[in-house]
Amino acid sequence: MMLFVLLSASKCDNKPTKSAKEEAAELYEKGLNFDKIGVYKDALHYYSLAIERDSLKDNAFTNRGGVREKLGDTIGAIDDYLTAIKIDSSNVIALNNIGCLYSQMPYSEKAAYYYLKAIAADSLYANTYYNFALTLFENQQEQCAIKYFQRVQSLEQAMEERYRKEGLYNHMMGDYYTMRAFSYYFLGLCYKRIGNMEKAVYYLKLAEEENVVGAADSLKTITQKEAE
Repeated sequence: MMLFVLLSASKCDNKPTKSAKEEAAELYEKGLNFDKIGVYKDALHYYSLAIERDSLKDNAFTNRGGVREKLGDTIGAIDDYLTAIKIDSSNVIALNNIGCLYSQMPYSEKAAYYYLKAIAADSLYANTYYNFALTLFENQQEQCAIKYFQRVQSLEQAMEERYRKEGLYNHMMGDYYTMRAFSYYFLGLCYKRIGNMEKAVYYLKLAEEENVVGAADSLKTITQKEAE
């Protein structure tokens, strides 16, 4: 009987065991799968388990921050993004996302700080340019906003390559095209504000072709005024 137990123990000891990093990677993938289909509470659970197994996994903190944001936990989201940035100061998604959160508060200077850090970390990530441009537009800084909205349009290939490499093309590329369509709309509004109606009409027509809500009405106000 004792021999059997010892042999069994020996067998168990010889079984390959997963490292904490391997377990964290598996848990992270489970969280990512739930995240993709919008089951955010389960995604939060698995991202948290992944972090328990590997506290230096910055992507898990970034994604958990995104899930917390969607679940209404702004403070928790900021905390996770800041942790991700401490682990990897070039984490462009965490930098961009924390900029977005600060832009929704009376902290536009903090938002600009993180957006510019995100652009310095990765100059080919279109989301940062779009989000920063929106903040500038809302603060009536149209000339600066125009520069960043225009940058969004030039990054289609870079975003396609990014999402294909990350295995997210089917899940995320449509978001880029939506963002680009809205950049046309806001470019039209920027040019309208500064009195360049020719360019305003050009970009609003592009937005209208992309079925952006509000583009047709904004275009109509310009054409009606010109007809008077």
